[in-house]
Amino acid sequence: MRLKDGDFYTNVMTNKVYRLNEDRDGSWYLSMHNEECNHQTVKTSGRDMFKSLKGFYKKANS
Repeated sequence: MRLKDGDFYTNVMTNKVYRLNEDRDGSWYLSMHNEECNHQTVKTSGRDMFKSLKGFYKKANS
């Protein structure tokens, strides 16, 4: 699995969909934007994001 800016992932515990983002510094974070809230996770390294996605998210259907 490779990290790709713009891919969508579903949290397996909440069933909410998040977008994977890479910032200018090469850090990764997940964001969710809807009518109720704008939520962004803590920025992390690619290695840590990979571990988080592997443990708590599944790739959403495109």
